[in-house]
Amino acid sequence: MHLAGIACAGTRCLVTRNFRFTRCCFRKGTVALESFRHSSKGGVQTHRKSSSTPVIASSKVEMEITRTNFQQSLPVIKQALHDCQFFAFDCEMTGLEVLETKQEYLDEVEDRYHLTASGGTQFALTQVGLSAFVWSETEHQYRPRTFNFYVFPKPVDGYDRRFLSQAGSLQFLAGQGFDFNKWIYQGVPFMPDEWRKKQIATIDKAQDRREIFLQREDDKAFVQSLKEQVQAWGQTQDGTLLLDGVNSYRRAIQYQQLEKLQQSSNGAHGFYVQRVSGLQGAQLQLVRATPQQAQQHKEEERQARLQAIHDAAGFAVVFEMMRDSNKPAVGHNLSFDLTFCLASFAQALPPTWSAYKQLVQRWFPAGVWDTKHLARQLQGIFEGGTSLGDVYEGLANGGLHQAVAEFLADQTSDPSAWAFPAIQHAEGFEAYQGPEASSHAHEAGYDAYMTGAAFACLMRLYEAAGSSPGQAVPSAQQQPSLDAVQHLLGRINVGRSDIPYAALWGADPTPDRSHVMVAAGLHPSTRFKPFAEQLSKHLGVRVRVTPVWTLITPQASVFLLEVPPDAVPDHASMEAALVAVRQPNAQLIPWAEYAAAKRSGTIVSLLESLQQSNSINQAGQLKRPLEAVANSGVNDVSAQATAGKQRPAKKLKSMLPSCRMM
Repeated sequence: MHLAGIACAGTRCLVTRNFRFTRCCFRKGTVALESFRHSSKGGVQTHRKSSSTPVIASSKVEMEITRTNFQQSLPVIKQALHDCQFFAFDCEMTGLEVLETKQEYLDEVEDRYHLTASGGTQFALTQVGLSAFVWSETEHQYRPRTFNFYVFPKPVDGYDRRFLSQAGSLQFLAGQGFDFNKWIYQGVPFMPDEWRKKQIATIDKAQDRREIFLQREDDKAFVQSLKEQVQAWGQTQDGTLLLDGVNSYRRAIQYQQLEKLQQSSNGAHGFYVQRVSGLQGAQLQLVRATPQQAQQHKEEERQARLQAIHDAAGFAVVFEMMRDSNKPAVGHNLSFDLTFCLASFAQALPPTWSAYKQLVQRWFPAGVWDTKHLARQLQGIFEGGTSLGDVYEGLANGGLHQAVAEFLADQTSDPSAWAFPAIQHAEGFEAYQGPEASSHAHEAGYDAYMTGAAFACLMRLYEAAGSSPGQAVPSAQQQPSLDAVQHLLGRINVGRSDIPYAALWGADPTPDRSHVMVAAGLHPSTRFKPFAEQLSKHLGVRVRVTPVWTLITPQASVFLLEVPPDAVPDHASMEAALVAVRQPNAQLIPWAEYAAAKRSGTIVSLLESLQQSNSINQAGQLKRPLEAVANSGVNDVSAQATAGKQRPAKKLKSMLPSCRMM
């Protein structure tokens, strides 16, 4: 059986017993590929596959991109995206999840989107990795060109990004050797494309300021003094005139009156206005000039402001290159990577999942693939886990060679003919090769490279899975076909959920939740863990209880009740169990009704109507007081709220809060 591994410098490739394999030998300055086949006598025969070729380029490319080398690196980045067959990207952040948010097993796709969108808008990026995988038709292998960007938002007029930091995330970055000084002092600036367009529009609007009508006598006197001062200066030979520092309102009046003086045929022609920082703070300074020089200065000032905006936009230019390349994009478990990138480089995130899907499709027109989702579909291979490290080490470094061999034997009629494509870093991009390459783990550039390498191998595995008897088998020297994973386009991983994936293209899957019920009107002090234990005991089946925190009020709590699909109790049994655990006022809602009300935005109305109905049914009867419940001897519904275990009550509100840019 033939299992050719990734042939990249310094990387050990797939090795299997009793099968032919390819080994990558790392020697000083050279890489040699050697093929081995076990002979019928059990010996090993060695054949030189190719002559040694130097891997050290005559000139190295700056793979680490900061503010100092960003502009000169843009042509190289653009060319890499133009030449590649696909690109992989990865991000590092100051945090992921905001306070009081938590993934729940029974979340819907819309819920997960709002959780990731909240993180993407309120935390900040620290690094972005980009690895463009270029297939060489002459060398018959991938030659990735990888870049690692430090990114940090630069304040500019009207835009000063505020963001949160999570102690655990910063501690993790520090543990990986992250350079925080380089991030802040040398990070490539960025702002969303939406903000950049607004900033550019304000330049021309500033030339057409709204006229200030003077009503107060002191303002009129201020203007008269200004005119006299300028006219007196015009009679001198002084080259400049520095006006007194004033507040922003008076400074706007200065701008307005000076513009009128410039335009007046009998006024003080021949100067332009500069804003300078003087002893009195921001001050205006007049500089003597001809009308032509004044107009030239005005245009130069406009171009300078325009350039400052483009400089502040920074990495947004690279993000546009990624979009305009029209190449497939690849990430690993990339829900957060997508929201962070779009919020940072494109626009404020939309309030709904459906609108977000359209945004993704506009910025990634050639599609998005999630290597974690691809790996999770091959459970026979990745039984130990599907983290990026698991997938990359398992495929690229041979950690899962036996599982891959068994997979190919099961999926193909001629497993010995299948081989992974070879991958070797492009000349000048060798920073991530060699025995110490793994030390770069969790650097965004290296993680992007690992993601791309994993994707190349996964495409070949999916080609094997979709092959038919007699079909021509691609060799290690043939580029994997994207067609093999086309059916997985836009499917991103959803962790801790019965939802198999979230679909950025097409309709989202709908899991069967007929075994889930919603209990509304529970006592507000109900603790869900003891409640779940008592309810499971009375029903004789395991009940998983999930609080709906956003619908818990001082009057009542709302819990999701999930039972095994093959042991769903009837409605009467559930009601009897609720009464048995001291929840006589609880109302049961089928999952389908609850989900429909949540999607339509009527969930609050539904719960309020149930509460009103319950009040009518209980008319004339006093509800059990809090003390009676607390002293009833049933620990699962103890009314004694324990500090730190009961979240603060909130008013009823929509489950789907809108996103906002910090």
